[in-house]
Amino acid sequence: MVTILLATLNGEDYLKAQLESIAAQTYENWQLVVGDDGSTDGTISILEEFSKQYPEQVTIIKNDPPQGSAKDNFISLIQNSYGPYFMFCDQDDVWKPDKIYLTLQKMEALEARYGEKTPILVHSDLSVADHNLEMVAESFFQYANIPKRIVLNQLMVQNSVTGCTMMINRCLQQYFLRPLPMSKIIMHDYWAALIAKVFGKIGFVNEPTMYYRQHGNNSVGAKDAKNPVFLYHRLKEGKNSYRRMMIESMEQMQGFVETYGEEIDNLDVYELLESYGELYYKGKIKRLSFYKNHHVLKEGNIRKLMQWLWG
Repeated sequence: MVTILLATLNGEDYLKAQLESIAAQTYENWQLVVGDDGSTDGTISILEEFSKQYPEQVTIIKNDPPQGSAKDNFISLIQNSYGPYFMFCDQDDVWKPDKIYLTLQKMEALEARYGEKTPILVHSDLSVADHNLEMVAESFFQYANIPKRIVLNQLMVQNSVTGCTMMINRCLQQYFLRPLPMSKIIMHDYWAALIAKVFGKIGFVNEPTMYYRQHGNNSVGAKDAKNPVFLYHRLKEGKNSYRRMMIESMEQMQGFVETYGEEIDNLDVYELLESYGELYYKGKIKRLSFYKNHHVLKEGNIRKLMQWLWG
């Protein structure tokens, strides 16, 4: 059984196509748990119609009061759902038919190797599409110029796990079932990736399993990291914007150590995470020295340049 967690908010424009892609999965042993965060359009009607078609597989939760963000909505779903495996679903994408099958296949292989008591995360590549599902890029990882291989030193400053491709096992879910520093968590997928990297294993399906729809209302979208216009705007945003993002990653790490620090057995890893969490208190020379000495650098020359300039 795979539990699919879907966070919705005024998603009527694209939701039906996403639901149909879930129903068309080659792996049929799924259940869908939806957290709606106060939709005022036709989202609930679309969900209820889908629930009538699959009454034994669909649960709709109407958040009252609303959670207030996709992050909070997804974490609430993680904390209040059950199953051996959990996948994460955005309201505006479309899954390819074998998405669950391929991801679960990788998960089961990793559990067979490392055991079910190991927190495991599996993610995949994805295809980038426009609002009409016309192809923009076959591979999100090439398009956004982010690494497929996840190294802890890099993960601390740059998340390369896309939540809508992610599956976690029950062991990893347990790390969410405790008081969490919600204000310090950047996104649920970033937090899950850190848990898996520090305490368990991360697996990757090296093919696109879904269409990542880009449109004007995306809260998080794919960016062409090689596009000169995108790079110009990033540079134009300047120091304050970039520093804010870096500080958020440091505060997140501080929260991570506060939450799980006593469980980190590797002293070198503990000291690396703790030092990064405290780095925003330091001067720029000490920060740059830390990046260099510990290889804590983002992927891509432009990202590295901004890190050296403003980090």
